[in-house]
Amino acid sequence: VGGKPTPGAIILALLQFWGYSTFRANGIVTPILPVCPVRYYQLSVRAAKLRPMIVAITGANGFIGQHLCERFAESGALVRPIVRRDLASPSIDEIFDSVDVVVHAAGATRAPTRALLRASNVELTRRVLDLAQRAQVARFVFVSSQAAAGPASFVDAPVTEDMSPAPIEAYGRSKLDAEELVRAVENMSWVIVRPAAVYGPRDRDFLAMFRLARCGIAIHAANREQWVSIVHVRDVADAVVRAATLPEAAGGTFFLANDTPMQWADLFRSAAEVAERKLYIDLEIPSWLLDIGAAGGDVLARVSGTASLLTVEKVALSKARFWICANGRAKRELGLAPQVGLHEGFMETYAWYRTHRWL
Repeated sequence: VGGKPTPGAIILALLQFWGYSTFRANGIVTPILPVCPVRYYQLSVRAAKLRPMIVAITGANGFIGQHLCERFAESGALVRPIVRRDLASPSIDEIFDSVDVVVHAAGATRAPTRALLRASNVELTRRVLDLAQRAQVARFVFVSSQAAAGPASFVDAPVTEDMSPAPIEAYGRSKLDAEELVRAVENMSWVIVRPAAVYGPRDRDFLAMFRLARCGIAIHAANREQWVSIVHVRDVADAVVRAATLPEAAGGTFFLANDTPMQWADLFRSAAEVAERKLYIDLEIPSWLLDIGAAGGDVLARVSGTASLLTVEKVALSKARFWICANGRAKRELGLAPQVGLHEGFMETYAWYRTHRWL
C-alpha cells in the first residue's frame, strides 16, 4: 500500500485474474486449483512449454559426467547431478522427483574383482533404472561403451550396431549385461550410446600418453599398430543431449566416434607435436612381458583392494588389433557431426593439463 507493486504481487494478481486462488505456508505463496478448469488446462499447457527440462545425471563427478552436466546446462536444462553416495541416500526418490530425463553415466572401467566390477556396472544400472521407473521418467539414456560390442575383425570392417556383441573381457561383458537390463524396460523410453575411447579436458586415461610424449618417449603396451576409434568428450556430450531429446532416438543403440580411426603410434606423435617435442624413444613392450605383469597386477589388486591399469582384463584390450566402430547410425539418426578434430582436441586437452598442473 502506498508504494510500487512488487514483481511477486504482480504475478499473484495475474494468477488470480486467470482463475487461481492461493494459499500461504511457511511464508511461501503457492497457487492451487483455479476456479475455471479451462483456464487451468490452458495454464498447464503453457507451464509445460515454459518449464525447462529436468535432467538427472549419475556419475556427475566423473570425467564424462562433468561434461554432460555442463552441456545440458548450456542447453537450458535444469541439471540434477548425482554421485554414488546419493544413490544410497534414503531421500534419493526426492532427487528423481519431477525428472524428465535420466542420463546414467556412472560406472567403473576397472575394479579389484569381477564381482565388484559387475556391482558398479550391472547392479548400479538396475538400481538407477528402478528409481527412474518409480519417478515415471520420460527417457533413460545409458552411457555404455564400445567395449560392450567387442573389437572388429578387420580395419576396413568397423563394428556396427547391427552386429552381435562379442565383448572380450569383464568390463565389456558387464556393460553389455547392463545394456540388456535397459532394453528389457517396457514402460519407459530409452536410448543407449556406446562411446569409443573418449579424451578431452579432465580425462586421466590419456594423461599418461601426454606425460610420456612431453618427454619425447612413446611406450606401447604391445599395441603400437593397434587401430582405435576415438572421440572428444564435447562431441560425446552433444550426442547425449540429442539422444535425450530426439523422439526418433527412442529404442536406439548408437556408437559415438570420430570418422577416422587412428593407430597408437600416430596418437603418440600427435601428442608430442602439441607439446612441441620430438619422439626420441619409441618402445613396445612384448606381449609375453605384459602377461607376466598383468598376472602380478591381478594379485596386487585382490590384496590391496585397488584396481590397477595392468591386469589380465586390461591386457586383453591391448591384444585386439582393431578397436574400431562405425558412427553412421549416430550421424543419420542423432545428427552426430564430430566437431572436434584430433589436433584441435589434443591442443585443448594438453592446454587444460598444463593449466591445471596435471603436467
